[in-house]
Amino acid sequence: MAIAYIFTIIVSLVFLLIAALVANMIKFEGGANPKDAKKRRMWFWVLGILAPAVAFTVGFFLLAPTKKVEYDNFMSALPIGTGIGFALYVVLGFVFSRMFKHGKMGNWF
Repeated sequence: MAIAYIFTIIVSLVFLLIAALVANMIKFEGGANPKDAKKRRMWFWVLGILAPAVAFTVGFFLLAPTKKVEYDNFMSALPIGTGIGFALYVVLGFVFSRMFKHGKMGNWF
């Protein structure tokens, strides 16, 4: 079902936006051993794990249809959509980290 794919993609994009906002909120640290890059990387991956978990949980409990045939189709599409959403999160995160190599998002990978 298309709603499962669309929903998981939207959730992944929202979490990617949140990761970008969090990365920009973490201040640059000076000194010999700054830890700001590790914090940005950690938050990127924490949000990357939360995105498919939230998408699957919300889809399973709130978006699942009640009719048997639609329910079966939705439940077969939801894990696939969740995987696609996670892959999209990682690929776009990689692209953004390379585009903004010298910025705060450049520390994601």
